[in-house]
Amino acid sequence: MQSVGVYMETEKLALTDKCLKQAIAKLHLHLTEEQIAKHKELLTVLISEFSKTLLSSNEEIEDMNLEYDIDNYYYKDGTLLKDTIEIISTFRLSLMQEIQKKGLLEQYDTEGVAKLYEKITFVFDDAIRNTTKKFNESNQKVIKAIEKEILQLAAPIVPIRDGIAILPLIGDFSEERSAYITNTVIPKVTKLNIELLVIDFSGIHAIDTYVAQHVFQIIDILKLLGIETVITGVRPQLAMTTVELGINTKNLKTYGNVQQFLETFDKKEQV
Repeated sequence: MQSVGVYMETEKLALTDKCLKQAIAKLHLHLTEEQIAKHKELLTVLISEFSKTLLSSNEEIEDMNLEYDIDNYYYKDGTLLKDTIEIISTFRLSLMQEIQKKGLLEQYDTEGVAKLYEKITFVFDDAIRNTTKKFNESNQKVIKAIEKEILQLAAPIVPIRDGIAILPLIGDFSEERSAYITNTVIPKVTKLNIELLVIDFSGIHAIDTYVAQHVFQIIDILKLLGIETVITGVRPQLAMTTVELGINTKNLKTYGNVQQFLETFDKKEQV
C-alpha cells in the first residue's frame, strides 16, 4: 500500500481542495472563507495521517488517537456538530472515490482493497469520535456554568436594612438548589453580618417532602449560626407537607408575603 500512501502525501493539498469543494457542494453548505481555510488545514492533516496508516501496523494505528478540531475552533465559532461530522464523512467518501478514479486500487485484490478502505475508515471515524467527545465535553462545561448562574440568580441575597436581608427563592426548589444555599448562600449571609434573614417562598413552583426537609434543615443551620429566620410566601402545599412531616414550627415566624413582614417590622421599630 506504499504507492497509495506516497500518492496521498504528495497530492494531499490538491486532494483536500478538490474533495472539500465536492463535500461543500453536496451538502449545500454556505461557509465563510475562514471556515473553509480551517477545514482545508484540518483535512490535510487527516490525509497525512491516513498516509501514515498505510505504512503502520494495526497497533500503531490504534495509538494514534486522532482529533479533528483540536483547538475547538468550530465549537467556539458556533458550528453545529452535525455539520462538522457531515463534512468529514462526505470528504472521506469523495477521497475514496478519487483513489478509485486514479486506478490505484487495480494493483490490489479484494482483500487488499478492503484493508485500504478499513484504514481510511478508521482514521476518519477516529477523528469523528474524538471530535464528538470533545464537543460534548465543552458543551457540558457550558451547561454547568449556565446552571451555576441560574442557581445564583434563583437564590440572591438582597439586603434591605442594616443586618436584614431577603432570600427570594424562584423556580423549582430542587436538591441542587438546597445544596447551593447550604454551601454557598449561608456562608455569604454570615459574611454580610446578617442578623435576620427573610426566606421568601412566593416564587417557588413546587416542593416535595424531601426538599421540605432540606428547607427546615437550612433554617436550623441559620439558627445555630445565631441568625433569626422569617418565612414569607408559604403556599398551602408547603404548609401541608410541613404538618405531614411533623416538623416543629412553633417558634417559626411566618408571614403571607414580604410586605406584611416589613409592615409588622416597621411598626415594632416605631414603638
